[in-house]
Amino acid sequence: MLCAKKFTGFGWQGLVPAAYLLRAKRFKKVVFEPPDYNPGSWRGAGKVLVDVERGEYLLTCRPRKAHPVRGYAVEICSSRDGEEFRLLASITKEELSEMAKLEVRSIEGQQLLLDPATGRYHLYLAVDNFTPGRGYGWDTLLLVSDDPRGPWECKGLVLRRGDSYDSVEARDAVIDVVDGLYVALYKASDGLRVNTALAVSSDGIEWRKLGLLKLDGGSQPGYLLLSGRLLAGALGPVFVGFESRVVVEGAAVTDTFSSYLIDLRGLNLVRFFSGRWEPHSPYERPDYPVHSYCDVVPDPLRDRILIYVEAIDPSGIGLNKEIDRLILYEVPL
Repeated sequence: MLCAKKFTGFGWQGLVPAAYLLRAKRFKKVVFEPPDYNPGSWRGAGKVLVDVERGEYLLTCRPRKAHPVRGYAVEICSSRDGEEFRLLASITKEELSEMAKLEVRSIEGQQLLLDPATGRYHLYLAVDNFTPGRGYGWDTLLLVSDDPRGPWECKGLVLRRGDSYDSVEARDAVIDVVDGLYVALYKASDGLRVNTALAVSSDGIEWRKLGLLKLDGGSQPGYLLLSGRLLAGALGPVFVGFESRVVVEGAAVTDTFSSYLIDLRGLNLVRFFSGRWEPHSPYERPDYPVHSYCDVVPDPLRDRILIYVEAIDPSGIGLNKEIDRLILYEVPL
């Protein structure tokens, strides 16, 4: 889908360049407002799945309120046009605690995928939890279902913290199936650094962690978080989305839209493009418009690319100070 034939005459082969997405994007609408308008209230951190056979767009998002509530549910929503969504189902953190037999304190980044082998839905959730022997920290939990409305079967923690580089956090993964292989870029933290690590899986359940990625052959900076989508490019898997390198009062924020080739053999991120995201709506801060999370969605139903963004309202910034909406940009093809 991102390999649009209309651009081949320009000499653009493989994926549509991220630079073009940045230039051609148009603000479309607010998809979801925050739960309320108090500081620390957010919606976002999800993924959109386009079901061509059903003509349906499925979106997940995380509603949040300030501490002590934090990320209190995962919401699964449906749409016929990718713009107007209705709620299908919601799972609270209390329900998730019961399902997983864990103390879930907060929910963050989510990924909804359709497993090619079983046809079942895979819902990956970043959860702040207590694990015996590891204490409190962030892991990635997997729920599986035949229907996005549920019921959901818990497969447990599938990306677990525990190595030296992810002893505190193994979460907020960008997961996609590329050439039949599940590939995940995930947030790995040892409590001092936050970096991007790589994991792969043949079935989406049993994962093999490959470690921290190099960045253009060298070390990552002290903070590097990627959020977006993995796509099959002519040279290999390509990440397209936002990169966060800045933390403001506990919030990972960004103004940088990027693309990277993922060198699976060399465990290396090769920069293709990086540019500034210029806000085109009144719902984004002019300095740091985005709170990390986004999804870049090829839309085969309408020949376009949809970019869903967790936007920071201009009124404030910081973990329990900002208000985040889920907004939509469109790139016509």
